[in-house]
Amino acid sequence: MTVATWALIGYVAGSFPSAWLVALATGKRSVLTDVRRTTGEADAHVLLQQSGGRGGEIAALLDVVKAFGPVLAAHRTAGPYAIAACAVGTVAGHCWPPLLTRYAGRGIAAGAGAFLGFLPLEMAMAGVVRVVGSLVGAGGLSSTVGYAAIPVVAALRRQPAPFIVAAVAINLLIFVRRLEGLHEDVALGISRPRAALRRALLDVSGARR
Repeated sequence: MTVATWALIGYVAGSFPSAWLVALATGKRSVLTDVRRTTGEADAHVLLQQSGGRGGEIAALLDVVKAFGPVLAAHRTAGPYAIAACAVGTVAGHCWPPLLTRYAGRGIAAGAGAFLGFLPLEMAMAGVVRVVGSLVGAGGLSSTVGYAAIPVVAALRRQPAPFIVAAVAINLLIFVRRLEGLHEDVALGISRPRAALRRALLDVSGARR
């Protein structure tokens, strides 16, 4: 299969609406009605977590699996460029699906699945950073630091160039996705640079000042 085909496979898999299906299956009507794409704290995955039960964990696991599966398949049957394209495609599909766009995620779980498929050691290191950050109350920042370190570690380990480029691209997709709704923060009186920094690095919107 061509590189473009693998990218499309990744995109389609990534657009699987995990959070929407879990909310529907568990009867979490408040999640279905209250979700807002532009505010991180009103993300479907966050609302599922806050609603009680294991809905948020199940949705996150599904997000990891839907990205891991196609990337692993590409890793076993295709070359570095196809693997990289598939990985980026899964995160793009997760963040910007063609349908049910309100329930799209911000890329962290799908990114984890994709990285596990082609840069497992680097992702494991990022996971440790994320866990430590969560323990000290800096989950958003730690996920950013951990993911940003993945292409650096990959380069130090002399991974294929397409893998390094894909890791950088996935980080950029996550940053761009987090910036959606920046105008809402500005409307609350937060300066645009500060709002952008808080969203991109800390994954915090104006709803939490």
